[in-house]
Amino acid sequence: MIDPLVLSDDLGPVVARYLDQRSPVEQSRANGPHLPAAWPGMATEVGLAGLLVPESHGGQGAGFLELGAAVLEAGRHGWSGPLVPTAGVAAHLLRTLDPDDAAGLQRAIAEQGRVVVVACHEDAAGESLASEAAYADGAVTATRCGVDGGTHAAEVLLLAQHSGEPVLVAAVLDDGNVTAQDAVDPGRGLARIQLSGAPAREVARGDGVAPAVADAWTVGALLTAADSVGAAERALNLALEYAATREQFGRAIGSFQAVKHNLVGMYAELELARSAVREALHLLEGDTPDWREATSAAAAVAGDATTHVLREAIQVHGGIGFTWEHELSHHFRRVMACRGLYGTPSTHRRVVATARGLG
Repeated sequence: MIDPLVLSDDLGPVVARYLDQRSPVEQSRANGPHLPAAWPGMATEVGLAGLLVPESHGGQGAGFLELGAAVLEAGRHGWSGPLVPTAGVAAHLLRTLDPDDAAGLQRAIAEQGRVVVVACHEDAAGESLASEAAYADGAVTATRCGVDGGTHAAEVLLLAQHSGEPVLVAAVLDDGNVTAQDAVDPGRGLARIQLSGAPAREVARGDGVAPAVADAWTVGALLTAADSVGAAERALNLALEYAATREQFGRAIGSFQAVKHNLVGMYAELELARSAVREALHLLEGDTPDWREATSAAAAVAGDATTHVLREAIQVHGGIGFTWEHELSHHFRRVMACRGLYGTPSTHRRVVATARGLG
């Protein structure tokens, strides 16, 4: 067994115990695109939904290291609630653009566990943050694809235009404007959202809206990287356990040199990803000038590293890990989904190259 990445000595074990008791992986993997039954307790009893929300608005007033610790545990346990899109992306965006919580959404997230998500992409590839959504007379018309947590959400935030000025608007969702998208991991709740003159309210406006949405998307990339690192940690431990107990030719397969090399390679890749994610979270926590570049670097490294770990874990299991019955297949799907959310590794490598003057 490898030692887990620890981002918070206090919160990490609490989340782990709660998920062990309330949502073991067997339950999580059977949940499909529906909001997990454990979300209300995670949101309000444990207080995870409001980790980034200031205490003055009913939240915990914590930081990204604490939220990262919670996301890591969710990844290790295969739990797919809306921690990243609601407690991370939406809460950060609202904290930036609506610091006084005039819209009341921060308090609703923290105290009620209301699932609010940010819909960033009109393109199916999920790379562009450009928006042609129109807002006028209290109504919004927009189409969004690949919305993380979309099938879980009660309300959506999106960038729109009003009389040529960028605005952030909030619209209530229902079954009529949300369609679940086919996804390698149904638990992510990916959705297509179609709003046609839907009632909406303005949350913020001005030139700062678009950059704030871009920053929230970047935060989502880092938290998703932490999620995939948690899943990869679990996969490596499963592979180590299997290699120590599965025998072939009268010996544990972990004693064979080829298997040893695979396991060491997996560990090396995982350590690189853990270091990158931990450093980026520290920089984001301190709001240092280069946190965005560090986040893209971490997202690129984690996306490739965790993919490698999951593929090799399946090889160590001799293919049985790819079957639906085995827990490993759940983590494989999770990591593949994380790889494509909030930018692929290629997208984030381009971001880093541009920041370094190489683009």
